[in-house]
Amino acid sequence: MATTDGDSATASQRLDKDTREKLVTAVRHTILLTWSFIVLFPLYWLASMSLKPPGTANALPPDWIFLPTVFNYIQLFQDSGFVAAFANSLIMVSASVVLVLLIGVPAAYVLSRYDIPMERDVLVWILSSRMLPPIAVVLPFFIIFRELNLFDTRIGMVLMYVSINLSLVVWVMKAFFDGIPETLEEAARVDGATQFQGFRKVVLPAAKPGIFSVAIISFIFAWIELLFGLVLTSFEAVPVTLFVYSFIGSRSIEWGMLAAASTAMIVPVVIFLIAVNKYLAAGLSFGVVIKE
Repeated sequence: MATTDGDSATASQRLDKDTREKLVTAVRHTILLTWSFIVLFPLYWLASMSLKPPGTANALPPDWIFLPTVFNYIQLFQDSGFVAAFANSLIMVSASVVLVLLIGVPAAYVLSRYDIPMERDVLVWILSSRMLPPIAVVLPFFIIFRELNLFDTRIGMVLMYVSINLSLVVWVMKAFFDGIPETLEEAARVDGATQFQGFRKVVLPAAKPGIFSVAIISFIFAWIELLFGLVLTSFEAVPVTLFVYSFIGSRSIEWGMLAAASTAMIVPVVIFLIAVNKYLAAGLSFGVVIKE
């Protein structure tokens, strides 16, 4: 009888534990679903506005049930100005990401591996480029660009995007390189590899998550930049953010076209994120390789 009572008590405890675990799991899923709804609802609202007929995009109360139309997108991509601005942004932002990685990654490696005189001061100087608000430096950049004939050029905007993201790449990648054991490079040199070969074949693959992480962040920061495009371009190198801003007039706002253009702007970022998704999760951990 005692054994039976003990078995019953154990079964009851196990049942209570399973119930608690299921309850905790249900609560966790409910919280995650609620938070996902809150985060994704603005995107749904934007996409639904872009698919509503003209004149009903900003109707109050909103039309929750409507017949979707691609009229706004047809009008948008028939506009040669938007297509040119979209192409400008794709070219300039992609080129800036490649260039900032080519400059920032080796610079971060040198700061991580070598004894640089006044290294902390160098790092602070690099970071200082992001300390001032953009509105405080846009006028000096305008004067410099005009004197160097870089105003309203794609090359000028690429250099501007590089200057915006360089400090981010250097600081983040230095943290990654600091976490990669130097013994890996020493082993490569024992096998006959040069310093550069060790960096290219050993360190860079280990730092790949960090490289993709800063590439994504640099792409997003450059893609959404508006102020510098507003001041440093006029016609030839206009970015897509500036063209989207043009739908906001002094007397009215073209809500349908604005929503369609904003949705179209999100697509390249989403495609880029999907393409490098497997590296992003690992990259955000910052602890891929730990020094021993």
